[in-house]
Parts: sequence; structure tokens; C-alpha cells
Amino acid sequence: MRFVRLFSSLTALATVTFLVACSSPKPAPQATPAGVWPQDSAGARPGPVRDNAGFTWSPEMGATSQRLRGSLIGTGIDVSQTTDQRLWLSLPVETVFPKGRSAVVPAAAANLDKVAQALRANTRAQVQIVGDADPGAFGSALALDRAASARDWIVGRGVPASRIVVANRSTRPGATPEARRLDILIGERATATR
Repeated sequence: MRFVRLFSSLTALATVTFLVACSSPKPAPQATPAGVWPQDSAGARPGPVRDNAGFTWSPEMGATSQRLRGSLIGTGIDVSQTTDQRLWLSLPVETVFPKGRSAVVPAAAANLDKVAQALRANTRAQVQIVGDADPGAFGSALALDRAASARDWIVGRGVPASRIVVANRSTRPGATPEARRLDILIGERATATR
């Protein structure tokens, strides 16, 4: 009897250990970056918000995520899922635009083409592009011009402009030039119809 209890306990312990060791943790969703939908830390809503519906992570969004994660490996672009169920692409500004300019550099064109391709495949996805401001008098306008330039690039590759909004974000105090980003947030509205 004692042997049976010991054997049962050891079997249960081995099973639990095996299951825990074999499970691979899913990456934790990231918080939505400040200054973008649904709202920033001050409660402001930059750029137009079409409605108050939340986002959903559909099988199409999962496929879009896999497609972009696979095609953007090694590019320096951070790809993650936000807590509000959107895909967040974060590009270092200096890899997309020349200093003080809003024209897309040729080296970034291939990456924006991959984003456009994924957006053409997921016709329900809505996009928000947010540019970080450069320090200085025209930083905020330049940030908005950069976001619009990225939008225009993607629209030129066949994605309807009606699915994309742009916004700018103030420079964070103490932010280094390397910390400035161009954020592309892709999501499907929970109320969207097929």
C-alpha cells in the first residue's frame, strides 16, 4: 500500500514536471505606446479615432503577425502585440528617414513594402502611424510629415488611404536621438464586419 502511494505521487510529480518543462511561454503583450490609440497617459487622443470600439485579435491578425515577424527578422524593427490587441511595429527613425527630412530612405523601402504586402492581405486591418518629434522648433511638424510619408509609401503600394491615420508624438524628456521611433500599429476593430 505504501509503495502504491509513493509510486502514484512520483508519477504525478513527474507528469507535472514534464508538462511544465515542455510548455513554451507565449510572449507577453506589450502596453500600447504612449501617444497612440486608444489614449496616451494624459488621456489625449492624437489623430482621428473613428469610433470607440476596441480591437480584436482574429486569425487574420495572427497570420499578419506571423508574416511580419518572419519577414522583418534582423531588420532592427521591433514587432510585438499590444495589450489592446494590435500589432505594434516600432522602427528607429534614423533607419527610415534622413536627419531633418521626411523622405523615406531607400534602405527602409523594402521594410515598408513588406508592411504594405501584409496589409493588402488583411483587408480588415486599420493602421495608425505615429512619428516621434525631433527636438527643435519644427520637430512636431516633421514628426507628422514623417508619419504621412510612411503612409503615402504604403498607400502607393496598394493599401487604401482610408484605412490609415497618422499622428505625431512629442519628444519624451531626456530621449536620445536613437530613442526616436516611427510606430506602426495595426489592428482590427472588434465591430468590423466581414
